[in-house]
Amino acid sequence: MEWDLSDLYSGPEDPRLEEDLQEALALAEGLSPEGLLDPHRAEALFRDYERALEKGHKPLSYASLYFATRTQDAVAKALLDRVRNRYTELRNRLVPLEVALKKLAEEAFRRLLEHPGLADLRHFLLQQRAYAPYTLSEREEELLNLKGLVGRSAWSQFYTEYTGRFRFRVGGKELTEMEVRALRRDPDPAVRREAHRELYSKLMAEAPTLSAVFNAVYLDYLQDLRLRGYRHPLEPVALRDEVAVRDIEALLEATQAHYGLVEAYYRWKAKRLGLEKTPSQDLLAPLRAEKPKIPFAEAKELVLTAFRRFSPRVEAIAREFFERRWIDVYPRPGKRGGAFCAGGLPSTHPYVLLNHTDDLDAAHTLAHELGHGVHFYLARKQRLLNFGASTPLAETASVFAEILLDDLLMENLPEGERTLLLAERVEDAVNTLFRQVMYTFFERRSLEARKEAALSPEAFHQIWQEEQARLYGEAVAWTELDQAAWAGIPHFVHYRFYTYSYALGYLVVLALYGRYREEGQAFVPKYLEVLEAGESASPKEILAKAGVDLASEDFFRYGFGVLQSWLEALP
Repeated sequence: MEWDLSDLYSGPEDPRLEEDLQEALALAEGLSPEGLLDPHRAEALFRDYERALEKGHKPLSYASLYFATRTQDAVAKALLDRVRNRYTELRNRLVPLEVALKKLAEEAFRRLLEHPGLADLRHFLLQQRAYAPYTLSEREEELLNLKGLVGRSAWSQFYTEYTGRFRFRVGGKELTEMEVRALRRDPDPAVRREAHRELYSKLMAEAPTLSAVFNAVYLDYLQDLRLRGYRHPLEPVALRDEVAVRDIEALLEATQAHYGLVEAYYRWKAKRLGLEKTPSQDLLAPLRAEKPKIPFAEAKELVLTAFRRFSPRVEAIAREFFERRWIDVYPRPGKRGGAFCAGGLPSTHPYVLLNHTDDLDAAHTLAHELGHGVHFYLARKQRLLNFGASTPLAETASVFAEILLDDLLMENLPEGERTLLLAERVEDAVNTLFRQVMYTFFERRSLEARKEAALSPEAFHQIWQEEQARLYGEAVAWTELDQAAWAGIPHFVHYRFYTYSYALGYLVVLALYGRYREEGQAFVPKYLEVLEAGESASPKEILAKAGVDLASEDFFRYGFGVLQSWLEALP
């Protein structure tokens, strides 16, 4: 039930790890920006650039994965720190080439774009060119990389280590954070209330320390904005995701305009619970009398069956994760919370981390992360500079996989159970779409306030409380402890404005799923082509091949219409 990292290295002391770092540094040292002036030389230059990145990133991948299950282990901490330092050294050696590419004279850049030998890098080249206005001198770029070691990277690691030590007592047992969070879905109201009290009391008590972390990473980001000359806090995110700032704002506004769906759902849930309002302790309360137990083996077979019905190829890929131990399954002391899929490299493979709790929610998480895994696995057909998943598409395969699992479950349940599963689908939409937009509003307001001065825990509490009230309206009864929930959301520390992508990804999935319902098996090759494309083209270009137009007015209308229909179908 623990992953096998030996496909990367045999252990922290594996000599190949240091050899790869040394080779990466040597390759980077030999990359001359002058090669960009000759398209034929540029072909070899970009191949060596990719080799340097691959040789450097593989040790970083291993160190990060090794640390993820051993956050309190001195060897794991030292390894990650050492590899991060060496990787930063590598990035700094690559700075002259990267700066030269972004600032290349127009005529020389056009020759690169038109060269047949670089045709598969056209999108990559255009992406790099878009950063030209915000690229500093070589020395300044090196200094910003070094600043990152004691800035966002250091604070991110501290947050993971610090929160990884949190322990909670519920029912006389000592639990990890992920275990106590899982109890918020327990059928017993007394258990839910105890879990809620333990979780948020801890976050409230730790808010002074965690607010210092938030203040530090926000200030780091604000400094980057100022130094690079960005005019809007969402501009780096829009540039990275190849969308316009106005596209992100349109998503936020459209979602906020439909907040009433969330209030309507929780009024419905309160009625089912026999209450006037849904207590915050019951936001995740199951509507079943008993919490369905789904052991990992059963969850595995459910997910594989759902994948096989869609595509035998998808099921075969997912099965590899189990057979070759690319998954770390259960929570344990020192293991970081949450779940993720690390994409790896085209020459390696993805890894999935879970904190499985043997319930339906955990089965959905398994489907979600394996969706990511299939996405990265298929994208390996791309070369390294085109590998990965752009943020607007990053959550596509994961959420699509959850819906495939729900379809399977729906078909095998009696009428009453289907109603409950439909309600859970609505709750998933609340958490994946609406709450993520609420998170983005919280992050944007907090960042704006940070321009003036460091925020106190109380200031964070207030912003969080106000944004929650806007989302849920008058449908939820909150406790004083709920205002500290922001402190337990790692995305606010590890990334900037990533949460909006869950919302965009959810709407993309609804559009793709609509196509699937219309076209049946004829849609499957189009969907797999989206996943195989990696970052070889813009998200809009990739989705257009599957018949989805992000610029269409129908895009938002269709997605929210589906959610409205689900809500109306609840008795």
